[in-house]
Amino acid sequence: MDAAELYQRFKVCMCYKQAASWRKPFIAPSRFIANQLRKFGLLRYGIGTVLKVNTFHLPAFTVVSGDPVSDQIMSYGTYEDELTEAFLRLVQPNQVVVDIGMHLGYFTTLFAQLVGPGGQVHSFEPTPSTRKLSLANVSQFPQVTVHPLAVWSSRTTMTFYDYGVQWMAYNSFTKARLETEVKGTPFQVETITLDIFCQTLNRPIAVVKIDAESAERDILSGAVGLLASDQPIISLEVGDEGSTECHSRELVEIIQKMGYRVWEFRNGRFLVHALRSNYTYDNLICAPAARDLSSA
Repeated sequence: MDAAELYQRFKVCMCYKQAASWRKPFIAPSRFIANQLRKFGLLRYGIGTVLKVNTFHLPAFTVVSGDPVSDQIMSYGTYEDELTEAFLRLVQPNQVVVDIGMHLGYFTTLFAQLVGPGGQVHSFEPTPSTRKLSLANVSQFPQVTVHPLAVWSSRTTMTFYDYGVQWMAYNSFTKARLETEVKGTPFQVETITLDIFCQTLNRPIAVVKIDAESAERDILSGAVGLLASDQPIISLEVGDEGSTECHSRELVEIIQKMGYRVWEFRNGRFLVHALRSNYTYDNLICAPAARDLSSA
């Protein structure tokens, strides 16, 4: 599918998601029926059940029952809608895109279609169990390379924690930011910096998605050279919930000092972001200060 068709299919999914209840069966009958069966307990899957579901960009996307990200994708065919639409506007054919925190590959597979066979997608997923599940989605795209590494501020070996299939979106080197205590299984992972990684490529990096469970600051500190040379667009996850300190403002200030302007994507438009004292969960789009996204 080309970008125009992807965008149209995304809008259909959004139309279903935002529609009044009585309209949903007329927009996407099969999705409505499946959602109703799950809602009333007539269609039940045990936690960890691997399923194939229809998304706006793939007809058979592998998800895992019980994982909150998978549940959203299963219900609506989309995930993180504003960020998805922002990438549909920004990622172009033949570009090189980096996905830090691949999870099951929702964004990786979207990037693969947007950059096409002439582009490259480099995805980082350090958790072996998550990486194994994602292969059903990403292995069909030859332009995708999956790296079993964590992106960090230096080359080292770190202890990460695997919180199981239900909470795999929270796998990290830190305690999972959940209301209830979840015990993780430790494992060792090698790290790399974006500056070191970009030296292995013979093409500039155009877009970097960072969703790395509290590692964003360290990732940026290892990307000073990349940001100066390639000046990629960066999506940056922020949010101070589950933390005793408000680090997101500091993170935004850091990237501003690196010569970037910070944007929000709201209601189909890129708007200049106003610095906040603290942040709820969000994804901000950071572009070189000279680049105006308002018309993107």
